[in-house]
Amino acid sequence: MTSERTRDRLMAHLRGHVAELRRLERNGASLEEVAERKRLILRLQQHLAYAVRDLVVGPRGLGGSV
Repeated sequence: MTSERTRDRLMAHLRGHVAELRRLERNGASLEEVAERKRLILRLQQHLAYAVRDLVVGPRGLGGSV
């Protein structure tokens, strides 16, 4: 089961990568580097969504429908 601590760590990690993306864009990084960072952020957002869902409805696969 996902804990609030895990969710908080994911959020902090995500914020750091978003800040880095903004810095890369501001400094004119290559399109490939920016795209790679965006893909990483999307994966982190998905992990965060699962973590929040686990906190609200319980772990995946344990009863109920989601």
